[in-house]
Amino acid sequence: MSISEKETVALDQEELGILDAIRRVAPKHHIEPKLAQTYGVWTVCFRRYCQDQGVPWLWMSSVSDFMDFLDAHPNVSPSERNRALDGIMFYITDVHKTRQEEGDSEDEESSVPRSTQSLFAKMLLRCDVQLTEALRIRREDVHLEKATLSLPGDEERDSRTVSLPNPLRDGLEDHVARVEDRTTSTNPLLFARRSTKHSGTADDEDGIEQSTALATRVMRTFGDEDEAELD
Repeated sequence: MSISEKETVALDQEELGILDAIRRVAPKHHIEPKLAQTYGVWTVCFRRYCQDQGVPWLWMSSVSDFMDFLDAHPNVSPSERNRALDGIMFYITDVHKTRQEEGDSEDEESSVPRSTQSLFAKMLLRCDVQLTEALRIRREDVHLEKATLSLPGDEERDSRTVSLPNPLRDGLEDHVARVEDRTTSTNPLLFARRSTKHSGTADDEDGIEQSTALATRVMRTFGDEDEAELD
């Protein structure tokens, strides 16, 4: 089953179902077909990582660990890690239609997220924080000593305080230090450079195709090599 123009990987029925589900839902969110294909391949790549590592599929800690795996991968750039996370989060929140109950019941001894993408994914999955809210978080909203976030209100939700599990508090502490090292602002946005748009225009079609090919190559490093075929 071809999943990019240059490379092929043998997919099982569940993986084919993931690709098909993303393709069907994508138009409702104005996601172009090629970007939907990339989202699907990265999601399948994530699933294979979970199988290879023997960790639960779609648990919040697994998403976080996969982001850390990509962070250490020599060929995966920060923008590609963002695209991979966008695809996985799109599948979980808009296609799969649930935040896993298993993730809600995990104890708080899970690992501290190391990369920005890992922290971002874990915050969305573990806390009552929406994507748009996470993108507006500033340094003054983080209260590490209390392990809380203060989220300002908007037209949809009132202002509120969100508790941070220990791993997230520790991860945010590290991230805040990284951000403060890079800026002179006294109250910087913590995720200011995180893209939220589902871009898929003709201008970046080449980049999307390259992303699909990259996800395919990463995917082929998991599992049985004789199950994968290269054109």
